[in-house]
Amino acid sequence: MRPSLRLPVALALAVLLSPLLACDPAAGEPSQPEDPTPGVTKSEKRGLGYGYHSAEDLKALSPGMSWWYNWSPKPESGAASVYVSEKVSFVPMAWGGTPTVAQLESEIPAGAQHLLGFNEPNFKSQANKTPRQAAALWPVLEEVARRKGLKLVSPAVNYCGDCVSEDGVTFTDPVVYLDAFFKACANCQVDAIAIHWYACDLSALKWYVGQFKKYDKPLWLTEFACGDMKPSTAITVDVQKKYMVDAIGYLETEPAIERYAWFSGRNNEIPSINLLGASGELTELGRLYVTLAAGAEKQSP
Repeated sequence: MRPSLRLPVALALAVLLSPLLACDPAAGEPSQPEDPTPGVTKSEKRGLGYGYHSAEDLKALSPGMSWWYNWSPKPESGAASVYVSEKVSFVPMAWGGTPTVAQLESEIPAGAQHLLGFNEPNFKSQANKTPRQAAALWPVLEEVARRKGLKLVSPAVNYCGDCVSEDGVTFTDPVVYLDAFFKACANCQVDAIAIHWYACDLSALKWYVGQFKKYDKPLWLTEFACGDMKPSTAITVDVQKKYMVDAIGYLETEPAIERYAWFSGRNNEIPSINLLGASGELTELGRLYVTLAAGAEKQSP
């Protein structure tokens, strides 16, 4: 089942906020049509959550990032023709619903190395699965992973407002959800943990990542941006740039983080988050995302 690309807003630490919707792509900030700076180093960690790439979009982003996903088991048509040559790997997702082995196996393209699990299953408005329900379906993902030689990434979790409940527990807290999932799925294959976060400062991001280190697995931050600042009109391009520089400087050097993905390419629910303007053209923020240093090199706007 392919979602309508709805964006949840995370908590700033323990404060619960309502999720934001991120549905249709929208035009971005003034674009930067020129090619990225020569000599940019492609980050092995850096990716993008976005499902409407044109071929030119992916080419514009490819110098700085190495992977993307689109909440679907298969790549969108625009990117499908170029991602291999651009060396940007596609990561399929079993978003929700009741997937079958045959369906997932047929849709996942050759060359995939990972499979992302259910998208925010503790949200009723997202994958909408209790921990036991997610655990009951996990063998389907395991069999697909076995057949195609894939590593499995956990259900992607976040704080929520309207949440699923089971055994008298309402799973507002993503760690509580994952604890219950692993209890119900004790012997399941889970090779990495997926998390989402939309606070706007580095200290909150570090705190949040720290909550998941107890699982002793690589962490994938598969959605992040500055999204929960109030009022939202305060979220300017400069605010996003400052947060992006700070966050990526940390994510690139944090050993627990295996991969991370900005949200998103074109979106009109959170101000100033777009990496893409017209087809194949990077916004000011997109150019920064592509050109920020990889690894331990100094980050600068």
